[in-house]
Amino acid sequence: MINSEIFEEARKIEQEETDKFWNGLSYDDKCNAFHAVMERLVQGELKDRGSYRYVLYDIFNFGPDMYVRGMNCGFMGLHNSIETKNDRTE
Repeated sequence: MINSEIFEEARKIEQEETDKFWNGLSYDDKCNAFHAVMERLVQGELKDRGSYRYVLYDIFNFGPDMYVRGMNCGFMGLHNSIETKNDRTE
């Protein structure tokens, strides 16, 4: 198996585990998780205008192990799509 196949298989397993976790939560736990994540994203992305690493490490208090996982779940794409004051042309 080549590296890209190993990476893809690991990503699929990670996604299955995440889906199983989410589907096992009660409605109230899902609401609380959503609130907690969104509050932190708003702080890191919109208020602090932090970098991808800043939001992962300083806002969520994750370690470097979450860097690729954040990419796998689409967070880096979301982060990169948010316009900052420096991106605007006036």
